[in-house]
Amino acid sequence: MVFTTGFIAEILQVAKTKTITEFTHFGVGTGNSTPAISDTDLTTPVLRKAIQTYQELTSSVIISGYFNSTEANGSTLVEAGCFDAISSGNLKSRFLINSLVKTSSKELWIDEEVKFTITQESE
Repeated sequence: MVFTTGFIAEILQVAKTKTITEFTHFGVGTGNSTPAISDTDLTTPVLRKAIQTYQELTSSVIISGYFNSTEANGSTLVEAGCFDAISSGNLKSRFLINSLVKTSSKELWIDEEVKFTITQESE
């Protein structure tokens, strides 16, 4: 059995739509533990806010978060993640970023690209 190109495109669109629907908030924190699939929150959360933009590409979605010059100041940010709520909720992804000492003279944009690959295996 093989999946048709049309069906694979439908599966891909469902994955992209679900990502855009469920990745609603970006969070940043100061924890530097290695991300694990069992993570349920950032190690040391500092701030969480709504996703700024989404860009849907052929087989991925780029999610962008923006933290202005008045937010998260005084923190050395090293982790980020996407959530499905402004508080509590579910962590959808977590990753480490280049260390940034956040001050009022700095704004921060974070882009996360969620890539999708669908493969078929022969029997």
